[in-house]
Amino acid sequence: MLIACLAAAFSDGDTNYPGGIAIVPLGVSGVKPANVTFNGKPLRVERLPGNEWAAVVGLSIDTMPNSTQVVLRKGTGNQNVEVPFTVIYKEYPLQKVTVDDSFLNLDEATQKRVQAESVKLNKELAAFTQPAAGLDLSLPLLAPISGQFGAKRIFNAQPRRPHSGTDIAAVKGTAVKAAQNGTVALSEQFFFCGNMVLLNHGEGLFTMYCHLDKRSVNAGKKVRRGDAIGTVGDTGRVSGAHLHFAAALNGDLIDPLLLLSGEDRANLLNQQR
Repeated sequence: MLIACLAAAFSDGDTNYPGGIAIVPLGVSGVKPANVTFNGKPLRVERLPGNEWAAVVGLSIDTMPNSTQVVLRKGTGNQNVEVPFTVIYKEYPLQKVTVDDSFLNLDEATQKRVQAESVKLNKELAAFTQPAAGLDLSLPLLAPISGQFGAKRIFNAQPRRPHSGTDIAAVKGTAVKAAQNGTVALSEQFFFCGNMVLLNHGEGLFTMYCHLDKRSVNAGKKVRRGDAIGTVGDTGRVSGAHLHFAAALNGDLIDPLLLLSGEDRANLLNQQR
């Protein structure tokens, strides 16, 4: 399953770059290793061909390129075993966006709201729950990409943080579907995200669907891959109707396209032609 869902990404080269996914062989086979962590956060562990186990590490966009990072696993005698890996460099594009100034110059009350929403979201993303769905994601909808993950963003001539998801342009009211089986962790309206749904797929994998016009699921609901969870909208900080589709592993937002099946990824990229 691990190789299948990353096959399209690996065809373009390694994915162990900021905002990507590092597959770190742990040097053990047999019994699945437990207590594998990165920066103190628990990690998914998947079996590679040949029966060796590997950690699946989501890398924050802020991870320093050309740096050595370390995964920890418990060895004999309950001692930590360090497993190093290297983060490679990736160049991301530049994107200029025009939005209402009210989304850039925040008053004190709005700043407090945004901070509280950030704390709430990060608390959910830190969860490491069972059972776990597969790592492979399906498209929440099929339409052209209007904003790439990791793009260096300039809003109204002001530099801001890199883009944390993939924007998919679609007509307002288009159905948005769950990318994998999971549980609704959040279904709320946030200041920047607008109407958003956050799905927990287990063992640190989450997907997020932002700027929705309508949300059709509530927190705690179990969903299946392909279930409708809302519709495309233009709520929150947007320049037009679209879906902001995001994914997170071990608490860090990553490029969601890396987890699409080869067919789904090809179909999405073909929309650009």
